[in-house]
Formats: sequence, C-alpha cells, structure tokens
Amino acid sequence: MNDTRSVGQAVDEAVHPVDPADGGGEGFAPGMKERSLLPDPAFLWQVFRRNLLLFLIVVAATLALTALYLVVVEPQYRAQSSLLIKPTSGPVQTSEPGQSPIINADEVDTEIRLIASPLVAERAAALYAERFASPDGDPFTEVELAALASNIRGTSQISRSGQTSVVDITVTAADPAFAAAAANLLAEAYQQSQVDAKTNESASASEFINERLSELESNALRTQSALDNYRADRGLVTAGGSTNAGQEVSNLNQQLASSRAELAEKVGRYNAARSQLSRGSGGADVGAALGSGTISSLRQQEARASAELAVLTERYGPLYPERRQTERELADIRSRIQEEINRVLSNLQADVQTARSRVASLEASRGSAIGSLAQSGRAQAGMSELEQKALAAQSIYQSFLKRSQETGALRDSAMPDAAIASRATVPTTPVSPNYPLTIIFGTILAFAAGFTAMLLAEYLRRGVQTKRDVERRLSLRYAGAIPSLKSTLNHRNAMEPPQEYVLNHPHSLFAESFRSIRTFLTLSPGAKPRAIAIASALPREGKTTTSVCLAQTTAAEGTRVILIDADLRRRGASEVLGYENEHDIYDYLAGTSPLADCIHEDPRTGLHVLGSNAAPPDARNPLTEARVRAMFAQMRELYDVIIVDTAPVLGVAEARILATAADRVLLITRWKTTSIRAVEAVVDMLLDAGAKVTGIALTQVNIKKYASTGDGDIYAYSNKFRGYYTN
Repeated sequence: MNDTRSVGQAVDEAVHPVDPADGGGEGFAPGMKERSLLPDPAFLWQVFRRNLLLFLIVVAATLALTALYLVVVEPQYRAQSSLLIKPTSGPVQTSEPGQSPIINADEVDTEIRLIASPLVAERAAALYAERFASPDGDPFTEVELAALASNIRGTSQISRSGQTSVVDITVTAADPAFAAAAANLLAEAYQQSQVDAKTNESASASEFINERLSELESNALRTQSALDNYRADRGLVTAGGSTNAGQEVSNLNQQLASSRAELAEKVGRYNAARSQLSRGSGGADVGAALGSGTISSLRQQEARASAELAVLTERYGPLYPERRQTERELADIRSRIQEEINRVLSNLQADVQTARSRVASLEASRGSAIGSLAQSGRAQAGMSELEQKALAAQSIYQSFLKRSQETGALRDSAMPDAAIASRATVPTTPVSPNYPLTIIFGTILAFAAGFTAMLLAEYLRRGVQTKRDVERRLSLRYAGAIPSLKSTLNHRNAMEPPQEYVLNHPHSLFAESFRSIRTFLTLSPGAKPRAIAIASALPREGKTTTSVCLAQTTAAEGTRVILIDADLRRRGASEVLGYENEHDIYDYLAGTSPLADCIHEDPRTGLHVLGSNAAPPDARNPLTEARVRAMFAQMRELYDVIIVDTAPVLGVAEARILATAADRVLLITRWKTTSIRAVEAVVDMLLDAGAKVTGIALTQVNIKKYASTGDGDIYAYSNKFRGYYTN
C-alpha cells in the first residue's frame, strides 16, 4: 500500500469497506457491513472536524486576500452611449421615393470599425480639449492631445447591440466623469466626421456636375433638333403614335377583310341556290336559299293550284273546262317561278362579280401601301436611333440637373448616417471590482479552498488515526486507544509520570484506557492468553509506557503479573520501574541464576519485573527461540499474565522471536504519526513468522480533537462520560 491515498479512496473506504480474509489470523477484523450507496455522514463529519483548524485557516486566508484585493484594486466605472445607424440619402438619389435603405450586418460592422478608428478618437480628444481643462490647468498640448486620444481609444469598446442597427460605445475608466464624457464625445466625433465627409463629397460632386451641366444641356437640344428635322424631311409625321403609311395599311386591311367577308357571303348564297337547283329541287327550299319573297308567294299559289287540279282530275276527265283552266293556271305559275329563279340567280352572280372586283381593288391598294410602309420603316429605323440619342441626352441632362439641385441642398444641410440613440450618464457605482459579487465569489472560493485543503490534508495523511483505518485499511482488529495524559487533563501538564498516575488515579480516563485494552486482550476469541507481547514498528511509539501501565493496572487488581523488559538495548521498562538487581535477564537466560534471583517486585502493586541492569555487553543475542520458549513455559506456571516489552520489530530481529513465542501480540502505533506502510510491513513480518497478532492499539491520542479515533471508539463520545472518570 501507499503512504498516501486519494480523497476518493478515503471516501470509498468509508462507504465501501474491503472485506478482510476471515482466516488470516485471530487479529483480523471480521466481515464488514454491507456497502451503502451514499457516504457515511458521520465519517464525513469526523473528517471535517479533525481538519477544522486547517479549514478555518484557509478560509480566513482566502477571505483576507479577497479583502486585500478590494482594498488595493482601483475601482473602474463604465459609461455607455448608443448610436443608431440610419444612412441618409447621398448626393445622388438612387432609391425610389418611399423606400428606405436596407442595412446589413457588414455595413454595421464597417461603421463599428470607423467609430473605433484613430481619426474619431483624435476628434473626440479635440472636443474634450475644447470643453474641459487639462490636468495642469493649461491648454492641452499636442503631446497631451495624442495621449488623450490614445487613452480614449484604449478605454473604449465598440460593439453591436444584438442583431439591431444600434452600436454601443462603452468606456471603462477610473474617473466616472471622464468615462461618460469620452463615450458621448466619441459619438459626437463620429457624427461630425460623417458630416465633414459628406460636405466635402457634396462640394466635389457639385463642382463636377456644374462643369458638365451646360455641356449636357447643349447636347440634349442638339439631338432633339436633329430628330425633329429627320422626321419632317421623310414625312414621318405621326398621328396617334403611328406614321401615315402605317395608318393607311391598317385601314386597307380592315376594308379588305370586310370585302372578303361580304364576297364569301354572296358566293355562299349563290352556291347554295345552285346546289338546290342541281338536285332538282323546285320547292320552297329553293326560295329560302335564294332569299326571294316573290318565289315564296308563287310557291304557295302553285301548291293551291296543284291541290285544285288533283281534285278536278279525280272527278272529271281531261276535257273538262275547269280542269283544263286549272292546268293552264298551274303551268303559268310554274313559268313565272322559273323566270323569277333565273332573275335571282343572275342577280346573285352579278353581286359575286362585284364583290370580287372590290376585293381585287383593295388588295392592289394594300400592296401599294405596304410598299410605302416598307420604305417608311427604313426611314423609321434611322429616326429611332435619333430618338434614343435624344432621349439619352435628355435623361443625362435631367439627372445631372437633379444632382446639381441635391448637392446644392446637401452642401448646407449634410446629415450624419447615425443618430445618438442614448447619451452616457456619469456612473455612480463601479463595475470593477463588483463588491457584492467579489465578496460572494470570495466567500465561495474561501469555502471551496478550505474544503480542498481539508480533503488534501486527508489525502496526504500518512499515519494510522482511526478505528476505521485499522479495520479497513490494515484489516486488523482495533484494540483501543491510549490517550496522551496531557489531553485527559485539558492540556495541563501532568505533575507525575504516567506509571504513577494510573496508580494514583485509578478511576481516570487514562487508567481506564489500559483496562479497556486488557479487556480486549483477555476477551478476544481463542484460548485465554498468558504471554502477551507488546510490539511496535518504530521507536518512541509509547510501547514501553503501554507495557508498564498495562502491567501495573493488571497487577493492582491482584493478578499475578510479570513484566519482561525484552528491549535489551533501550531498557525502557527497567529504567521506568527502577529495576536494580544483582542478577538480571542475562543471567536468567544464560542459566546462571534462577528466576527468583532476577525478579524485581514493585512495592505498590506487587508487579514482578524481569529487566536488565545494562545494555548487552557484546553482539551475542541471548533471546534465542529455544530460550524464549523455555522462559515462557516456566513463567506460565508461575504467573497469570506475562507482558513482554519488545524492541521495535522493524529494527530488531529478536522482537519477532518474542512475538512468535507469545500467546498474543498487541501491536502499538503512535496516533497520526507512524506511517501506515511501516505498520503494514510489521504486520506482514509478524504474520510470516507465525505470530498471533490480536490487534492494534493507538497511543498518545489527543482526545480533545473531535472523534480523534473515529465514531467507533469511546473518545467520540467522551463528553457524555464526564461523570464516570476522575482525572
């Protein structure tokens, strides 16, 4: 494992613990709870509380920097004026009346570039110099004007307002009055530059137009005169918009069409009559075809006579007078009908001949007129060319005349292509820094920095600190925590050493922590332990103090206890308990002295101590595996509890021998100080050696820090047990 861990890993370990191997040894923690979707709020609150001081320092520092920024930074004020881009008519009118010019985005962008040009800034600086005094009270010099123009241009921003034709001129400066004046003067300077440009353009155009106007007038008159003379010479006088030859052809066409229609009608009547007669019809249909009323009347008489004759024929013979008279009368009527038919046919034929003559005459006249029209058309082509020249000359003359009038008017009344939509006012509040927004942002940033620093500190935390670290990161049982004596006394200095304090104050929180550890060791699963080795990874982790105080509190209750100082190089327990004996552990292990001669008894508790009088005289190691096992075997017969103060496991090899031979091993690590990697290395070494690691205890814990060892320990609720301890 690494010494450090990410914040995400820390939270993940709080929410999703890693289940340790159940068969790894009696000191391994049991299976954890089921995983939760959300982080444990108690864990998050503990992380916050144990890093509260760092959090407050970072928040205070960030807020102080924010306040310093607000004090140091120079306030900036912003003023804004607006121009409405609305092009007016130029010297030459190109749009129809009632039509307004259409402005596209490119034209507005062009105007924006012009407003932001150095020329407009120089004009604005000149206007400022006319209306305001210089900082020194004297008239503006050229250098000051140039600097002023550069300042106005540098502090201004020209932008389009959305998709409209409105251009916003924004000036940001430390002086609010200057910001408003500069914004308004830029708008005025742009308008004035447009007026000057249009005036100059109108003057140049007027001079050019007036020079050409007289020439164009003479040309228009000359071309019109040539047209009139050409028309008169060739008889191209028009009436109603057409020439005489054209009108004559049109009239002849109309007459010819009418005559042809009349001829067709007469030919049709004549042919119809002839067709009826050719079929042998002599009845009423012939009369209807000829259109004669006389024939119709005779047909009626013929019908009557035929009827009478039929009656007489039936009654009388051929010689009967009435019959013969009727027959003569019928023959006379039929003779008269034939004569009338012949006369009518003759008239119809005469009418047909007359109509054909008229048509032929009209066709001849039209042919002559068409010839004249063709000749007139050739002359008309020349006249059209002259008309076009005359019209062009007249149009150009009229256009120049109109332009001359417009330029004359615009020369005295030129208007800019933009109108001031709004003028800037002197701002009363700065835009930078934005005090409310800066304070809000600074507060948010302060808290964010505080939480970040807190999480970073948690990420960089190297030592074992909480019960959660022991059980979830090391997968070992948590034996408990031993507070620092000073933290149990409200950070007052203790007037006596820890080994005396636990005896003088048996009901104190400090003494109770050792009884809690002893309970953990004796009530852990498995056979009741007799030999308990107190081990640590590194020196100065509180191993000796724990061994001595644990042995004293156990012996004070009447239990037969022996404390073995097996840290031969440091002799910590021997010095603390004042071990002075003629024979010591060296003599006992060498077999030169019995155990009883090497024991020192504590007068207050009856605790037996097997220590050393001095450091080892040579490199020989008396703590061999055989000697250690023999020593434990003998002591198990004499004592109820054997507590062994070992040397640091990582630095001294015999510590592993002692741990392997002991019934149980309690690993001691200093709270928040010892690297978790060192603890892992010790656990691996002890497990590889076959030692029975029962659990880990934290030493020198500052219980005044909220939940210093986590919510699973007594110190998370120490305030609730104040009446139970007498410190």
